[in-house]
Amino acid sequence: MQDNEDELDELSDKLSKARNSGVGKPTAEALKREEEHQEDINNMQLGIRAGTELLVGLVAGGLIGWGIDSFFETKPLFFIIFLLLGVCSGFLNIYKITQQIGTSVGFAELHKRKKEGK
Repeated sequence: MQDNEDELDELSDKLSKARNSGVGKPTAEALKREEEHQEDINNMQLGIRAGTELLVGLVAGGLIGWGIDSFFETKPLFFIIFLLLGVCSGFLNIYKITQQIGTSVGFAELHKRKKEGK
């Protein structure tokens, strides 16, 4: 019975030393790596969103143009026009994403004030 208590005391001492020594606490290097990893993830998300915006604009424009062409029987005219409009829309959305321009009412003014420091 005494042996168990001695072992528990010894284990308790080791645990106290480990807690006080800082073992298990993140180092500055580990925090920097984690921050870089999070930045990489954010950049990947931004890239995926940009690609999606471009693809959706392209597909939506193509489908709208195809639908109008089918309705008016004016094959490729509206398809080409709306495909180009879809590409332009996609690039505009990518520009908004990269410049952090929101589409909410008043957001552009707020963003401009924040940039100017007012």
